[in-house]
Amino acid sequence: MSALYDLSQAGACGNGLFAPAGSIKDYDLSKLVAGYKRTIASRYRAIRPDEVDVLPRGALLVSPKIDGELWFLVIDASQDEGQRVACVAPNGKVLTGDIPFLNEARELAVSRSEGQLVLAGELFAIRKGARPRHGDLKRAISGGADAEVQRVGFHAFDLLTGGDKEDPGPMPEYETRLEAMRRVLDGGKRVQAIKTVPVEGADRVRELYAEWVEGGKGEGLVVRSKEIGRTFKLKPVFTLDAAVIGFTERTDETEAIRSMLLAVMKDDGQFQIIGSCGNMGDLELRQELYGQLAPHAIESAYSYASSSGALYRFVKPTLVVEVKVTDVQSEDSAGRPIKRMVLELQDDKWMPVAPMVGVSILHPVLSRVRDDKQVETTDVRATQLLERVFIDDVEEKAEKVERPKSEVLRRDVWVKEMKGAQMVRKLLLWKTNKDESDPDFPAYVVHWTDYSPNRKDPLKRDVRVAPDEEAAKAIADEMVTGNIKRGWEPA
Repeated sequence: MSALYDLSQAGACGNGLFAPAGSIKDYDLSKLVAGYKRTIASRYRAIRPDEVDVLPRGALLVSPKIDGELWFLVIDASQDEGQRVACVAPNGKVLTGDIPFLNEARELAVSRSEGQLVLAGELFAIRKGARPRHGDLKRAISGGADAEVQRVGFHAFDLLTGGDKEDPGPMPEYETRLEAMRRVLDGGKRVQAIKTVPVEGADRVRELYAEWVEGGKGEGLVVRSKEIGRTFKLKPVFTLDAAVIGFTERTDETEAIRSMLLAVMKDDGQFQIIGSCGNMGDLELRQELYGQLAPHAIESAYSYASSSGALYRFVKPTLVVEVKVTDVQSEDSAGRPIKRMVLELQDDKWMPVAPMVGVSILHPVLSRVRDDKQVETTDVRATQLLERVFIDDVEEKAEKVERPKSEVLRRDVWVKEMKGAQMVRKLLLWKTNKDESDPDFPAYVVHWTDYSPNRKDPLKRDVRVAPDEEAAKAIADEMVTGNIKRGWEPA
């Protein structure tokens, strides 16, 4: 049987081994763990403590949410001794060898499991006298041979494949999977099935929230509905103070903002985008914020589009707002670090520096305007994020990277008169010349703009990427054929 993992690039992790992203050799296993985060874990619905009543009626299964990282414990007795037990991340990182929690899993689970047993769970670092924190795990498994691996634990919350002697699987019902996890990991200390309590109704969920979360034992609750098969994450509301660096306008109202672009500051004065907030209350407040922001509009060499395609108008950072968010994430659904642009203010003009590892804020809601705070490195500091996630070198200065200029290959514009208004459609195709130096850049980009002032949403955009010029030209031709009909004239 071929090996599951490529350990040729692995380094020491205590007495064990830590292999970098992409070290899962087995295609099926790699696809399984990457797909789980995208299709299952990322679909959890996040709710606030004051929204408990939205939980479905009937039987619920409630577990504490541990502040760690999603990893997978893989038990495969058919493998050679060195690859029989491992813990893998969605992006293909691998922990294996002589590590205390893996030794415990080896002792408990190998003889009890059937088939290739894959358990999803939280990998975390134990904290004496306090609940685990996400940043502690990073520190516990780094440091090479001196890594504090004795602090690492794993609590399983789902079973993906395999089973045990009593039930070899598959197991479509969650309760059945939970019982199998309990049997396989029975007696474990560092490795356990997640504590799970069956309850009826929202009142009992509130009691467990007070006991586990407000009591300091967990960062939140995970609530599974047995009736509808839906999973909820119940977490305390987390607040951030951020600088407003841009805004979009509402098209249905005069001088009212639709959303705000938010950023935090590094110690060196650079700003890093964290996301946008469009949930901010009534029209009166939106108009008031427009009055505060619009007079400070300045130029920007960097463009940022909203989810609807509207471009943000950048402003001089004068306003601090407090936003409530349900979560802050530093990785996308595939386990890749999220990168956000770092900007500098130069002579009242925003200049892009470079994208760096940052965060995505989930479900932001404007709490209040912080008139008592200023846009400076204390009040809107980037290190606020470390209260929720661990980010490597959050204070590291971004260094500008000089990249080749893009090359425009095609630019066509068409116009059409209707009801006294001029409509515009534009095609732009360019070669980035950056894909070889930075894998985040596509080779070719095709951009379609559709402007019609009589529509409720006047400006629409379609952006497509292509690996080569032939494919890009085919996309461009398809856009023209599908959108330029009778009545459109070249500009």
